[in-house]
This record gives sequence, C-alpha cells and structure tokens, in this order.
Amino acid sequence: MKDKDPKDSIQVFSYLPHKYKDIWEKTQALFNKEIKTITELNTLFYNGQSSLLKEIEKNYLEEAKEFLKVYNNIRSLVLNMEKIFEKDEIQFLRTNTTNKIILTRKQVALIFILGFFNIFYLDMKKMNVYSRYSFIQILTSKQGANLSKGRSFLNYMTVIGKWLEEKNELLEEKITFIRDKKDFNIKDYPDDLKLCNILINKEGSLFDSEASFYVDFANQFIGGGVLGGGNVQEEILFSVEPEAIVSMFLMEKMSDNDAIRIDNLIQYSKYSGYGRNFKYEGNAINNNKIIRHNIIAIDAVCDSKGGIDKKSVERDFIKAFVGFNLINFDEENVVKLNKTIATGNWGCGVFGGDFELKFIQQWLAATYAGVDTLYYYTFSQKEMNTVIKKLEEIKLINANDLYLRLIGSTLVKHKVLEIILENDIDEKLSKINDVGDNDNNNKNKKKSCCFDFFVKSVP
Repeated sequence: MKDKDPKDSIQVFSYLPHKYKDIWEKTQALFNKEIKTITELNTLFYNGQSSLLKEIEKNYLEEAKEFLKVYNNIRSLVLNMEKIFEKDEIQFLRTNTTNKIILTRKQVALIFILGFFNIFYLDMKKMNVYSRYSFIQILTSKQGANLSKGRSFLNYMTVIGKWLEEKNELLEEKITFIRDKKDFNIKDYPDDLKLCNILINKEGSLFDSEASFYVDFANQFIGGGVLGGGNVQEEILFSVEPEAIVSMFLMEKMSDNDAIRIDNLIQYSKYSGYGRNFKYEGNAINNNKIIRHNIIAIDAVCDSKGGIDKKSVERDFIKAFVGFNLINFDEENVVKLNKTIATGNWGCGVFGGDFELKFIQQWLAATYAGVDTLYYYTFSQKEMNTVIKKLEEIKLINANDLYLRLIGSTLVKHKVLEIILENDIDEKLSKINDVGDNDNNNKNKKKSCCFDFFVKSVP
C-alpha cells in the first residue's frame, strides 16, 4: 500500500470573505456604515439580539466608549483584508497533522474580529468554516461569567484598535500555531535515565510561572467551552488571551497521540475567580507592560474513576509525552526558548482524574521529552500532600523503572503512589519487550472525553 502523503492531513481553505463576491459585498456594506453607539452596533450585526452588548452599554459605559473610539480602526482592518492576507487561503490542520501555521498578530486579530462580528455565518458552508468557531452563545448569553468573557473580548479588540492607530510594531509580531504527533517506546531511552528536575509550588498560578511554556488543560476540541458555557482553566486562558481562540478556527480535534502548541500569546485582560465566579478585572496592558505566554494544549481522559485503568493510564502518559515534546519542535525556525514547562493538576477537575496519577504521568512525560525543569503547581490541593511527602523517595527511582511500575501495576484511586512505591520491579527492564512495543501500546487506547456540542452548528 502506498504511504499516505503527510500533505493529505493539511487542508487549505479559502476562508476569507473577500474570496467570494457576494459575501465580500455584504461584509463591505456592514463595515462601511458609521457607528456611533453600541446599540447601533448591536442592530447592524446582530439584529439587536446581543444581550452582551446591551449589558455593556447599560452597565459598562466607559468600556463601551473606549471601544467606540477605536471602532473605525477595527472596521478599516476588515476593509483592508485583501492587503493583510495577500494569499486568500489559510491552512486547516487536521487530526494527526505535523505542521505549523505562522500568522502576524494583525492577521490573528482580523480572524478574531470576523468571528466576533458574525461574518463567517453570512455563508458558513461556502467558506468551509469549522462550525464551532461561533461567538453567538457569548453574544446572546445573560450568564455572568459569559459577560466577563465578552468584556475581555471587547477589551482585546479595544487594545488592537489603539495599536492600529499607533501603527504599533507588536501587530507585526508572529504568533505560531503548531501541531505534532508522536509515539512512545521505552526502548529508545537509557536504563539509568534520571527523572528531570521538578519544583513544587503550593501557591501561585501557572500564569505567574517563569517557565517558557505552560500547559493548557485542554478539551480534545481545543478551546473547549470558551465560546459557550465553560469557565475552567482552558476557557479562562482563552478569555484573557483571546488570540488563542483563533486556534479553534485552525485546528481539528486532537487524537490520542497528537497535541498543539501556540507561541507568543499576549495576556490582554486581568481576571479573578474560577468557574461560575470567573470575573473580568480590567485591562492587563498598562504602561506598555506586556505579559507573554507560550502554551502546550493536551487533553486528558474524562473518567470519574480517576483514569486508573491500564488503557487510560497509558493513554494520558502518551498524551503528556507528545505535548511536552513540542518544546523540541522546529526549535531553530520557530522560537528559541528554555526547555521548562509549568503545569499542575491536569485533568483533575471536571474530568475526574486522580491527582497522584496525573503528577507521575506528567513528571515521566517531561523526563522523556527532555524537559530541564518542570514547575508543578498544586493549587494547595490536599490531595497533593502525599506527593509532597514522598517526593524525595520518588526521585530515587529511575525513569524506566517508574514507568514500568506505573503501567504494570493495578492502581487504586487515591492510592496510586502507595502502590507504585511498593511495587518494586526486581526484573528491572526485563518487561520492556512486553510493554514497550509501539504497536501494542497504541492499540485500543482509552479515548479522551470531549463535548460533542462544541462541534455542532449554532443556529
């Protein structure tokens, strides 16, 4: 059988409105109209149905005024689309693709704005737009956390509008969207490989870490519910760093052995709270202070039993390994960064993962991926107390031995470390031939959980 050409996994679509005469005429007609109030904006783009814009005009008038000051710059950006995208095609990275997309910050802003103003829904079928890239739920929701998301988005566009007026050089910076797939085989690594350096942080946030990358506790469909009702780690990240949302426009869902990296995101908004208590706290860009982040998106198995069955254990280890390996992707041509990653209790919230298990999986994955230092944030979770107490004992075990104990043990939720530390494998690496075979390792793996409604079209 002929090998599949890797190019087959990359689709190139003419997404942009100016490719289609009828859609471009509608787009120009909308953005050529002068706007003086948020009500006029609501009427023009949403037939007056945006609860978000009504709420902003009623209760956040200063934010509305700041946006209206730069709206002409926003609409000029759209109307100059043909110059901003000299090529009218954008790649769409399919599942299991290995490739990257490099866009300027201005191009990313344009794609975001077209989504926010509902332009893609003028004829979504004709433009081949991935259906979940829709802001309709945010724009029509009256839920408090969604209002905060909307205010974050408005703040982002306000900042972009000001930068357009200033001809700020930041707009020409590159944002890189990377996707890679990889398999794992323990036989590729030395028997005496030591676990990588790890720093446990009981307090603080990944956002504050000095690591070069931090982990997005992702949904299989990147972005999760940021444009719907979700308000946990991934959704908060994408809300305050809205450039990440464009990955939802560019990426198909992740498989069990591929992951996504996004470089050079800026945090535009401050926030407080979590879940339903998520709250927008104003502009994060004050006095030209720019907070930048590079993220690695990996999705965990969703399992109320903790993901302790053998298929889930191996699946999530491989997922973390693939994601952490993205620090090595095209290093010379993308961006040179230290091989440090900040992470935490990945998949231990609504996905139901076991805290101790996720810690071990990620530490091992970081080691095999060549991470220099893993910054691990426990968020003061009591479930991590055993990990902290046993940390020095774990360090005495080499990586291959720990891996064999992990996948060779019958685990029990909340007792993962106890079982692994007691399960001394005398045979050392004698079982590698049984557990290290790529073909066996990658068959019948437990699938990640994802929310199907994220891919349904919004009417």
